Amino acid sequence: RLEAGERQIVLCVAAKRPHKNLARLIAALGRLDRDRRPLLVIAGYTTPYELELQRHVAGLGIDDDVRLLGWTDSSMLEGLYAAAECFVFPSLYEGFGLPVLEAMARGLPVACSGRGALDEVAGDAALRFDPESPEAIAAAIERLLTDGDLRERLRQAGLKRASDFTWAATAAGTLGCYARALEARPAPSHR
Repeated sequence: RLEAGERQIVLCVAAKRPHKNLARLIAALGRLDRDRRPLLVIAGYTTPYELELQRHVAGLGIDDDVRLLGWTDSSMLEGLYAAAECFVFPSLYEGFGLPVLEAMARGLPVACSGRGALDEVAGDAALRFDPESPEAIAAAIERLLTDGDLRERLRQAGLKRASDFTWAATAAGTLGCYARALEARPAPSHR
């Protein structure tokens, strides 16, 4: 369906919003050697910003190298995860970073922004880059596509990292926060 042929696929799952930093990801793809350039697939719900991304792709002359998909059903999304060589997430800001964990849980090596919550969520299980530098993003993609040992190390580390984030651990951590807050609360004064 993507007409990828034998090309490597770089996957990003993100809403088409400016803070997801997709324009720099697209610019990074344009910096890769044309003869070895992978197919960049960006799946995520459509927003008005997508028109700007389409113009950016066309302006760089890489229309054949980028697929901007809208919302994809679960079977298509699982197919994308299975076909991709790696997952790249260049977001400038995330409240948590669930897309990174979802890719890790599926065994994809990940390169992501080294900012905020993404840095904390990824730990040492992802290759991190400066999200404001298309050069740094391109270098991370290049490393993931050409270094099989790195891909395998990150694949294994990602599976382990994702397994640490369970709903049971989330509930236990939340209860622990409540307990600490209650213990730190000053006793009410009775005057």
